[in-house]
Amino acid sequence: MASDQNGQTPLATFDFAIAETLNAIGHPPRFLSGLEGYETYSRQNGIIPNTTNLGYRHFPNFELLASDPPQHILISPPAHTSLLSRLRKIADVKEYRLYKYADSDGNHNDWETIEELTRQLGYLAGHPNAAEHYIDQSNQRFAELKQALNDTDSPVLLVRLMDERHARVYGEGSVEGMVINQLGLQNAWQGDLGQWGMTTVSATPLFDIDAKLVFLDSPYGPDGGIRQLLSNGQWRYLPSVKQGNYTIIPVNFWSWGGLPAARRFADSLVSHLTESN
Repeated sequence: MASDQNGQTPLATFDFAIAETLNAIGHPPRFLSGLEGYETYSRQNGIIPNTTNLGYRHFPNFELLASDPPQHILISPPAHTSLLSRLRKIADVKEYRLYKYADSDGNHNDWETIEELTRQLGYLAGHPNAAEHYIDQSNQRFAELKQALNDTDSPVLLVRLMDERHARVYGEGSVEGMVINQLGLQNAWQGDLGQWGMTTVSATPLFDIDAKLVFLDSPYGPDGGIRQLLSNGQWRYLPSVKQGNYTIIPVNFWSWGGLPAARRFADSLVSHLTESN
């Protein structure tokens, strides 16, 4: 198997879950499409050092990629499948399906799927022990966080306010939903979800939900944007808001990421929930 100047298998990826997992096990990809956008969304400048940005996720610099071809190009369908014919001319392409796309019937466990991704990437990169160690560390950390939540029995509702009238709620098929489940918390949203583990709703259905509200503060919004929305218009009349039964968490993780994203969100979530109890 070919290796780069550092003795590592050269890899390129178009998927952030794959990229952050490789980085976590000590084998960052040579190339990542959309690196700048990933840094912005996760609020982590320089998160994957020594990795070359291929440009926008869906409009990569093919010439740059071909000028120093990796051993493998890694994607997570259905994203980027339209680029397969061009990518296969540059290097071998490997596909890793995650979350609701992990299998055809949806009968899977997201956490187990992400663990298996970590394990497979460890073997591909030649670092299986590092991958197993990171999996063990992650499970231990979640066990600690779950224990810290022993006194938290209220269901939680994850909400991202889009504007004065619309919000997104999250559940199975996303990092947010996976983390809630892994921590033993109850997701108050039991309605339909889209293909990506979230759905956009008006305020109306949220008025009937009795839960601890967790507002996710977008990295793209203005500073204080969530609090401004909560102080004006209909959002301030939500029962949980009127009771002060809510918290605001900055989004500093990729919503369809791997174990690194899950750990960042879980740490932040548990910290805010325990502080507000």
